[in-house]
Amino acid sequence: MSAAPEISPVDAGLFREAMRRMASGVAVIATDGPAGRAGLTVSSLASLCMEPPSVILCIHEQSNALKVIEANGVFVANVLAHHQSHVSDTFAGQVPQFRDDKFACADWRAAQSGAPVLDGALMSFDCRLATHHAYGTHRIVVGAVTAVHGLEDEAEPLLYANRAYRRLTAA
Repeated sequence: MSAAPEISPVDAGLFREAMRRMASGVAVIATDGPAGRAGLTVSSLASLCMEPPSVILCIHEQSNALKVIEANGVFVANVLAHHQSHVSDTFAGQVPQFRDDKFACADWRAAQSGAPVLDGALMSFDCRLATHHAYGTHRIVVGAVTAVHGLEDEAEPLLYANRAYRRLTAA
């Protein structure tokens, strides 16, 4: 059997330029528990499987929030509605007035796990940390979904593409 041909990696700048054109939803991942309260904005949330119900997301390995999520063992993936770009900016560290307490930017309630559910989120997935795997500079995080909140509102999702927030429009 012959060895696979060696393939050189794509230029990082070219890859970044291509990926910025891809639209994605925006979520704030939040945790609370013995290790404290923490959160961050991600654009990498997706369903993983139905059996068991689970989600997958990616977090930079140097993120302080990742360490707290791992220690608490629970998190809520709050999928943002179109009017919540300020929450995304806050949890991405872009709003100086909330750097000391990001959670002060909105109203929250506790999920069954104790992790924060964002009021007005498009939907929120209460998760138990099932597993995580290192890959490159990130951790691939799998959450076992234990509850879903917020399906009563018919708001549109907040999207991010080409370095700007977007809204859905019918084709």
